Amino acid sequence: MTYNNTFIDNFKSYDKLSNKFNEYHSNDINIFIHLITTPLLIFETAYFINKITKMVLITKIMGFIYCISLTYYDLPYNVNCITSYILANLIIISQYIKIKHLHNLIIIVSAYLIQYLSHFMTGEQTYLNSYINISGYASMFIEHTYYILPLVITSSLKSSIIYEKEFFIKLISIIPLLYVYITDYIVNKGYIEYPWQLKKYKLLKSKDYSNLYYITGLSIISYYTNYKVFLIGTSFIHYIRYILTYYYRDNADYMKFKNDVIMYKIISMTQLYYFYISSLQNIKDNFFGISLIITGNILCVYSSYLLGVDGCYFGIELGHINKHKKHIKKFPYGYIQHPMILSQCLVFYGINRNINFYNNYPYLIYAHTVLYIIHMIQEHLDIHRNTTIPE
Repeated sequence: MTYNNTFIDNFKSYDKLSNKFNEYHSNDINIFIHLITTPLLIFETAYFINKITKMVLITKIMGFIYCISLTYYDLPYNVNCITSYILANLIIISQYIKIKHLHNLIIIVSAYLIQYLSHFMTGEQTYLNSYINISGYASMFIEHTYYILPLVITSSLKSSIIYEKEFFIKLISIIPLLYVYITDYIVNKGYIEYPWQLKKYKLLKSKDYSNLYYITGLSIISYYTNYKVFLIGTSFIHYIRYILTYYYRDNADYMKFKNDVIMYKIISMTQLYYFYISSLQNIKDNFFGISLIITGNILCVYSSYLLGVDGCYFGIELGHINKHKKHIKKFPYGYIQHPMILSQCLVFYGINRNINFYNNYPYLIYAHTVLYIIHMIQEHLDIHRNTTIPE
């Protein structure tokens, strides 16, 4: 386990706040959980604003003004870039997802409880408790709330903080937000689809260059901001497609789905193995981890061979293959539940045993594993909307 003990060495107001915040958010597990719960709470805020105003335009404008204000208050350049990208995506997603009021309440309460539980498990006091009894509590709470997303991002970046003095360059930090907004406009006009979009358009106004547009856009933004934008933006698309396509099923373009998830999985795993190999310094010390990686990959490849390419990518569930879901009786099927997913989790554990890799990317494997486990639970319980599947 590594800890974020890096403090920003200057006297700007945000840096003082960030350094104080880091005193209560130094454990990597605590920071990782906050990287999930904080965006979740912001998503809920955007969702409620959409509900109240009856239009997402107001939410988009508020997000734009907020990111401009962060630039004015002299946030680190790369922190503002990542903040604007995450915020814009949360705002866009909030207009497409419909949630019942009770479920909204459950999500909000759960997010807060998980945050407090995270502090309890890691033995770190909450930042709120550090000033709750101090005079001027209200203004400190407002400041804490206003900067919460940048503060969590800064903690996750640790010492990789970039400042820019030129005002024009600082303004460039909101380009990720504008890119997401423009992409949403183009999608609504029907020219492209999102990479995670499930249902095919009945009529596209031109050829579907969705993936090319998305990856090119991310590459450009990452080049001028921070590589982690590209890493986060391309590492988890295939999991999202797995979960959503498995759930909705009807009217799915199977070939597009299969080609997309294979492409994004290759991009994701290529980055993962590159970081692992480039950080591997002593094979002897990592022998056990390497053994897990090899074993997991052998099991995954053999399981894929038995199931077939189409079988691996929901060919049975989506009606592309006319076979029973449990038609394979050979090992590991029938002996191990969900061998492909579990073998990949074994690989992830082996990768994360490389301490150099873990120190550079402490949350990456956690995110991969959590998303795979969510999908494994979905498959195991057969959670889906369409009930007409082959049995």
